[in-house]
Amino acid sequence: MPVTIYEVAERAGVSSSTVARIMRGDVKEVQERSAETANRVRRIAKELGYRTNRRARALSRGVTHGIGLLYSSDRWLFEGVNTQVINSLVGALQEDGYHLVFVPLGGNDGWEDIIRGGQIDGAVTFQPLHERVSSALAESNVGVVALADDSDASLSQVLVDDYAGAYAATRHLLKLGHRQLLYYVHESVKQHCSVHERRRGYGAAASEHGQGLEAKELIFVPEEEAVSLLVSGDSRPTGVLCYSNLEATLLCHAMWQYGVGIPRDISILGFNDMFSTKYMTPPLTTVAFDAERIGKLGAELILKTIGPKATSCESVVRTIKPKLIVRGSTGPAPDR
Repeated sequence: MPVTIYEVAERAGVSSSTVARIMRGDVKEVQERSAETANRVRRIAKELGYRTNRRARALSRGVTHGIGLLYSSDRWLFEGVNTQVINSLVGALQEDGYHLVFVPLGGNDGWEDIIRGGQIDGAVTFQPLHERVSSALAESNVGVVALADDSDASLSQVLVDDYAGAYAATRHLLKLGHRQLLYYVHESVKQHCSVHERRRGYGAAASEHGQGLEAKELIFVPEEEAVSLLVSGDSRPTGVLCYSNLEATLLCHAMWQYGVGIPRDISILGFNDMFSTKYMTPPLTTVAFDAERIGKLGAELILKTIGPKATSCESVVRTIKPKLIVRGSTGPAPDR
C-alpha cells in the first residue's frame, strides 16, 4: 500500500496539514526552525517512499486534463495507420481541453509515477497491458480504453471488423477466378488480434467455396519464404491476401525483380489504405477503414470516464466497418 501523509506526519511529529503544506512547497523557510522542520519532513517522506498524490490535488481543483497513451514500443505507435489514429485522438481531446501524455511502459518505472502520481485522468492503449500496469491503473481509479485491441474484455474498446475485411478481400479474389490462394503475415508483425481475425475471415471465405480451392497460409515468416512459394512450381498461389501494406509492398517489389507481372500472373491485395498505396505500380487493391474515426471514438469513450459527471464504468465496444478498395493490383486469375 502507498505511504500516506498521516504516516509521514506521525514519524516527523507534526500535523498532517503541516506535511501537506511542506510537500506542496507552501512553507516559507525564513526562520531556522521552519527550515529544519521542512527538511526533516522531506527526508522522512523520502525514506518512507511517500509520493505526493497529484491526482488528489488535481481533483480538488477539477481534473488534470491529461490522457495517458500507454505503449511499450515507439515503432508500434509511429507506423502505419496508428499514426493517423493518434493524430485524430489528439485533435478530439484538444477540442475538450485535454492533452495526450506519452507513457512508455518499458525500461524503468517512470510510468508508475505518472499513473500513481495523478498526472493523468484516463488512458488509452494499442496493446495488452501487463498485470502490474493494470493494477496500478485500477488502484489509481484511472479508466482505460483499448484502441484496435480486444485482449481485455473488461475494457472499453474501439475495434476494426478485421474478419469482415478479410472475408470481403478473399471473396474478391475468388470472384476473379483465383483458386490458389495465400494469406501472408510478415515475421516482423507482432502477435495481435487483427492477425487472427483476418486469418479467420480468409479461412471462412475459402471454406465456403468448397472443393477445387487451395488456400495456403504463411504466418510470421520472412518475405524470402513467401517469394519462394510465389515464383516456383505449377501450384503456386495466384491470389495473395497480405496482412498489411507492408507485406504487399515487399511482395510487389520482389515480383518486379523476378519479372512476375501484377496482376497478370499474381494478384496482390493488402490491408490499410496508406497514402502511398494508391501510387504503387500498379496501385494496390486494399481493405481500408476509417483510422480517424478510431481516434475520435477513443477520445469520446475515455472522456466519459472522467470527473463527477462520469457515466457507467461498464465496458463498451465500438466497431469500425472496413471497405474494399479495388485498384490495379488484382485481376482475373491467369490461365495455366
